[in-house]
Amino acid sequence: MHETLILVWTFFKVGIIAFGGGWSTVGIIKNAVVPTWISENDFRALIAIAQSTPGPIALNAATMIGWSHGGLVAAMLSTLSVVAFPVMAITATTLLAGKVKLNQGALDSSLKTGSLAMMLMTLWVLKPVSLDPLLLILMLGAFYISAFTKINALWAILGSGAINAIAGPWIRGLFGG
Repeated sequence: MHETLILVWTFFKVGIIAFGGGWSTVGIIKNAVVPTWISENDFRALIAIAQSTPGPIALNAATMIGWSHGGLVAAMLSTLSVVAFPVMAITATTLLAGKVKLNQGALDSSLKTGSLAMMLMTLWVLKPVSLDPLLLILMLGAFYISAFTKINALWAILGSGAINAIAGPWIRGLFGG
């Protein structure tokens, strides 16, 4: 039971700071669970599974880690602990909404800045062990196309993947990689 309470506390803290959801929370989750609850390799597998199942990554991660460390009760408590703080914050915000005036522009800017920092942390956490120069070029190319043209980001990403799959081995062979 003690282990379950520590796990619940771990995911409660994730729920406090992991605003923005999705990929922006992966770095935070990793720092909270690796190596205490799972290994680096198991974390990568967990993210792949969590991304392919319905629901937010943090909820899926809490459920899977809870299940593996304490069964059904730990899975349920871990899952509930991730959403406990956001539910309390929404409740408090709703109750105070008419009484407190916020500068919406400053709030939006702060949330964007925090989300960007979390996304950069996630990129750093999930970076390959050895960064392939071709992959870096394709990534930067897809980013440029997505950010500075009217081409849909999906096509840039799919195109980068196709180039790597079809021409990647040939290009690496030219440069001895």
